[in-house]
Amino acid sequence: MLGGCRHAGARAGLGAQQPNRRHGSRSTLRYGSLGLRHFAWLLLPLLVALAASAQPTNPPHPQDPLMSLMISQPKIDISAPVAPTAAFDPPTTAPGQPTIYRVTFNALEETIDMPDKLAAPAGLALSKGAHGEVLRVGQGSFLPLTAFNYRVRPAAAGTFTMPEFTATVDGKPVRVPSARLEVVPAAPAQPAQRILLELAATNVFAGQAVRAKVVLPGSFGGAVQGLAQVQLTGQGFLVDLGAAHQRIEMLPFESGRLPSYVYETTLTPLMAGKLSVFAQGFVAGNRFTGTITISGTAIIPGGMPQYTLVETEPVELHVRPLPTEGELPGFTGGIGNFTLGPPSLRTNVLRAGDVLTLSVTVTNRGDGPLARLVAPPAPHAPDWQVFPPEEVAPPQGVVAGPERMAGVTTFNYTLIPLTEQARATPAIPFSYFDPERECYADLTIPAVPVTVKPGVVPGDLQALVQAATPSAPAEKEPVLRGLAASPGRTAATLVPSQQQAWFPLAQLAPAALFAGLWAWDRRRRFYEQHPEVLLRRRARRALRRQRRVLRQAARAKDAPGFAAAAVSAMQVACAPHYPAQPRALVGKDVLALVQDSGGNGRAGEVVRRLFGVNDATRFAVNGGDATELLALEPEIEGVLQRLEERLVGQ
Repeated sequence: MLGGCRHAGARAGLGAQQPNRRHGSRSTLRYGSLGLRHFAWLLLPLLVALAASAQPTNPPHPQDPLMSLMISQPKIDISAPVAPTAAFDPPTTAPGQPTIYRVTFNALEETIDMPDKLAAPAGLALSKGAHGEVLRVGQGSFLPLTAFNYRVRPAAAGTFTMPEFTATVDGKPVRVPSARLEVVPAAPAQPAQRILLELAATNVFAGQAVRAKVVLPGSFGGAVQGLAQVQLTGQGFLVDLGAAHQRIEMLPFESGRLPSYVYETTLTPLMAGKLSVFAQGFVAGNRFTGTITISGTAIIPGGMPQYTLVETEPVELHVRPLPTEGELPGFTGGIGNFTLGPPSLRTNVLRAGDVLTLSVTVTNRGDGPLARLVAPPAPHAPDWQVFPPEEVAPPQGVVAGPERMAGVTTFNYTLIPLTEQARATPAIPFSYFDPERECYADLTIPAVPVTVKPGVVPGDLQALVQAATPSAPAEKEPVLRGLAASPGRTAATLVPSQQQAWFPLAQLAPAALFAGLWAWDRRRRFYEQHPEVLLRRRARRALRRQRRVLRQAARAKDAPGFAAAAVSAMQVACAPHYPAQPRALVGKDVLALVQDSGGNGRAGEVVRRLFGVNDATRFAVNGGDATELLALEPEIEGVLQRLEERLVGQ
């Protein structure tokens, strides 16, 4: 029993444990599935990052080379205190010899404001010369240096001292120290360092390119210095910086041949007249940091490179305008002596509608540079479509040796034959002005024979054919006339109207006109409200006229005219008081006013007698005698005076 019970219990125990096993297995499976899901969520960001990295990305934009160059440059140090200097170069000279009064600042030129005129001592005249700016290399930065030159040529020996003066740098006043010049009878042994300016021609035409050469002589020891910031200064001309080049050359001078620095460029005068031009540049002294020693002995003292602004003597250019007579077709401003090479084509056999390139080379055979030669415009041809030309610069080294400044240029014209009837390329009118012969020369580009075969002509080419066919002659382009030889009536001066003395008065003219209109309107309104004032004023003017007539009649002993003038004067003086027309008044009306004005009995009797004699003279059969009225002139004048005073008093 016990055994069975134990067996039954064991079985019962086994049966009771089965559900627990199944429940435990389900729990284990559920916990396992939750762990996998958590692991997937943890891997999701990693998968997204890998997918993003697998996608192609845009390469970064390359940085602008110019911006990179600007960023790599050292900065300009403008924090140092401004310490100006002033000195004469050379400090000792002879009478009549030129020297330079130079003022330098360690600041940018655009921040410096120099006085318009410096106070020079008596006997020393200054004239403005070159001015410029250069950047010196410092410790990790650029140091600005600005110089102002003044030309000095003393007339007599003596000692001259330029006093201190005040300049403005960045809005702050800065004191420039004084400088001393010794003028001795004998010339100094070592004059100031100067440069030379040579122009190929000084009598030229407007628009003619002139070769300019700036020379800095070297020393007999073979040392040659260079020029920095070389420029030609003046008004009325254009400098071609693209044609500038420099070299070292042995040149003859008074003391022998010296190695010299040569800077060449071209300038083109743009206006006629006398033009003044001079060259300037900075010369750097051969100085070094520290000292140079040989066998322990100091040879050269150290220091920063010293930049000196030097300049040439002014050179005058006499510029004449181009003549208008004899100008040929195709003139585009070319001045010189040119030759035209034979036109060249890539092929002479083509089909209608094919593109053809016509190349022509122009060479300057004179001494001057080619400068900027403008190609002649494309011609209009019925069988050709010609596009504007393109200028092709010659390759380097085409013209070598001393004549490398001579110009060679090539023009390319693009042509399209529109029909197979085209037998040659169109001739292109071209001309230039020869300054040696002072006349225009023909340089027309000739026609080149071609063979045009029929081709498939599209519809748009047919439109070009119709558009290229001239239906009417083209209008001539208007051309401005040349400069007048003398000032006209409307432009007697080049001073603007805003700077002339009468301009402020002209600005007051509208205000004066407005004030006059306002006064006139005010007077009109016043007379509308007080018409009696206007009537009395008119009556006074008419009374004065009648009194003048009366006096003339009295002097002429014209008794009837005297009586008529006296009666008219009294009628005019009394008319505003009624009011009535002067001719409508009779003696009774006048007599009433005369008595009211304080007239005595004699005045009334004079009025009665005057009107009676006047009426008799005018209306009686036999007429009256008005001679006796001439004796009453003083009394009549008194009556008229009282009547006029009454007009003024009211």
